[in-house]
Amino acid sequence: MNPFKFECRAVNVEHCCRHRDEEEPPHPQELLECIRSIVEATQEIRFHGKIKTRQNNYQVDYDDFDSSWINALKSQGWIPQDLKKLQIKSKIKPDAVLSKNNLKVCVEIEKANKKTIWFDLMKIFMIVGEGVAEFGLLVVPRNHAHKIAVWDLFKEARYYRWCLEQYAKVNDNLMSKVAIIGYTQKTQVSHKWVSLDNSVMKEIKEKACDYFNQRDN
Repeated sequence: MNPFKFECRAVNVEHCCRHRDEEEPPHPQELLECIRSIVEATQEIRFHGKIKTRQNNYQVDYDDFDSSWINALKSQGWIPQDLKKLQIKSKIKPDAVLSKNNLKVCVEIEKANKKTIWFDLMKIFMIVGEGVAEFGLLVVPRNHAHKIAVWDLFKEARYYRWCLEQYAKVNDNLMSKVAIIGYTQKTQVSHKWVSLDNSVMKEIKEKACDYFNQRDN
């Protein structure tokens, strides 16, 4: 059965790890150079939102964001690694490990569930701590929209990082090797690109309802 699709793009892509008004935490210069090229390469990438069924209040998936993001980096010379061939002692499977110029970066992409950001960060710490990758990136949206609310996962991720630094006392050297990248999701409404919010999502789900009614009749 064909899902209902709507076109999206990622804008205002930026790196930031600071919590509130604190100074940006230190990162190795090599990581900062990687971040600059990655942020530039992933500005304005296109992807799709999909509603596959009426279940779970017309749950939205962004299945092809990961592949669109990785393809943007492949065009800049980054090479996705075969995860099965990496020597990961912890048996943790990251979303991706990319390499360029003999440098490996572990990537976790969390598009919707703020509660799993803790685990995403721990996965990155484990992969980097084992030496499988030199650095790690967590990629999250500013505006994951529900019917009645919008979650800022970028803000949440920076807060969780701060908690791990302040209370879990994660090693400073390890912490410096992990960075957070945020982006804003936009979609087309009446031929205009607008930021996804709860009112826009409500309109999208109403269109999905009409689509499923026509499809199933």
